[in-house]
Amino acid sequence: MPLKIRWVKREYFGIALMLFGLCAIFQAFYIFIAQYFLSIGNYLVIILIPIGVIFALFYCSIIIYESYAQVQRSRKIKRGFAKRIIEKVRFRKLLEAPVVRPLLIIFAIFSVFFFPSYFISIIWFNNIYSFVIAEVLGAIACIFIANIIERHYAKIQRY
Repeated sequence: MPLKIRWVKREYFGIALMLFGLCAIFQAFYIFIAQYFLSIGNYLVIILIPIGVIFALFYCSIIIYESYAQVQRSRKIKRGFAKRIIEKVRFRKLLEAPVVRPLLIIFAIFSVFFFPSYFISIIWFNNIYSFVIAEVLGAIACIFIANIIERHYAKIQRY
């Protein structure tokens, strides 16, 4: 995954902190679900596995953000200085915010892979193993989808 690492510099540091914080809040929501609805009581599993998944989701969201940002930059260069005057709906404006789109993609993919894999694996394993399998499978699916978006949508140049 060819990604320009400029996230520690001044211009992207705030966006990186927002992406990381929202990924952590998303995993805190899944920890809540795991403890109270899925009856997982092992605190090592509840703490350590989601920490790794937070970093995986953060990396995926950075990749998708950078992909969309590069497409926007190339469109802006091709379009020049033309003004586009179109009135947009508030919900559409929210979805076009640069931070929201990668997070919605990652959260949707993670949820789609987490719940079915948990309920399928609960048939053969206990709830702790099923939670670990579902978390890891969801994170791996997010990484693959981020790679697909990067390669086919953005076509990021190799650096």
